[in-house]
Amino acid sequence: MTLHHAPNPTEQASAKAIKQLIENAKLQTETGSLTLPDGLSSFLQDILTRLSNGESLTVFSQDDELTTQQAADILKVSRPYLIGLLEDRKIPYRKVGKHRRIRLSDLMNYHKQDLAERRAIANELTAIWQEIDPY
Repeated sequence: MTLHHAPNPTEQASAKAIKQLIENAKLQTETGSLTLPDGLSSFLQDILTRLSNGESLTVFSQDDELTTQQAADILKVSRPYLIGLLEDRKIPYRKVGKHRRIRLSDLMNYHKQDLAERRAIANELTAIWQEIDPY
């Protein structure tokens, strides 16, 4: 399920107020206080900060299927470049009619792997450079 929301000024103010309430990771409920786990608290604070700043948000589930344009936007690459990745079988996809659909979880797995490979290359280049010019 994909959710998209652009907050109006009233919602922006509400998001800011709610964020301030959960900054301590504790909420008062009718049955007592509720302590939010750190990860959930950080996640909610990030969402509320963005909404209070007037940013539009789109939330995807890991099982959502994306269009090629949505996937390209998430990776911050061109659609033709993404199509090349799909055709090279670097990211799994399925066809619906003549359209390609990519599961968000598959896209994020590719993204994590790509980042790890880039970091490894950067570390290797840094090590080589330090051997060549240690000063």
